[in-house]
Amino acid sequence: MSESQLLHRGAELLEHIQAAQSPIFEVLNDAASCLEALWQPDTCPIALLPWLAWSQSVTQWNEQWPEPIKRQIIAQSYEQHKHLGTRFAIINALAPFGYDTRITEWFEQVPKGPVGTIAIDVAVSDRGLDESLYQQIFQTISANKRHSIQFDLSLSLLSTAKIQLASATLFGSSVTVYPYYASEIVSDAQVRLVAASQSCSYTHINPRSSYAPTTILDHADTSGSR
Repeated sequence: MSESQLLHRGAELLEHIQAAQSPIFEVLNDAASCLEALWQPDTCPIALLPWLAWSQSVTQWNEQWPEPIKRQIIAQSYEQHKHLGTRFAIINALAPFGYDTRITEWFEQVPKGPVGTIAIDVAVSDRGLDESLYQQIFQTISANKRHSIQFDLSLSLLSTAKIQLASATLFGSSVTVYPYYASEIVSDAQVRLVAASQSCSYTHINPRSSYAPTTILDHADTSGSR
């Protein structure tokens, strides 16, 4: 048997092995994808969320919580354990429920409080105050604070309102167009006529000698008989 024939049969054998392994790898890939989804808070089925919370060491769990709160608490569990016992851990533990939390340590109070104590003010805005709510908040704080710290808890209702302002301006003009109508035109103008006439007459009286010619004087009757 030649060397080329051996190589050809080896390649053929490899193809058969790969074809046989392909279904197995598909099953393993599907299983790996399924396992990855089970360990993610966003993709884990809701029925398995309590088991995922237990595996992530979530200290508080209530089946009455809404699904988004359950997933958020599981997602922040690692960060919560990193800061356990700090002010951040207390505020972060109450944040998924929408509470506004303010912490004042003893040296920040006026006047100063007992050494090693803190005052915690929690404002609730989405529900009323009752005993079950007080117990839930109290247990959440107790599970995340330092065990050596004593605290005073006060609850209050927080009301938020949005002020909306609106203004509008309207401007318009109305134009009425009538058909053309030739009406009587009345004028109050005054007409004044002025006339003037001027006449002049000039009379010249000259002496006789200069007025009558010499021929006439020679024939005149100077005797006075007439």
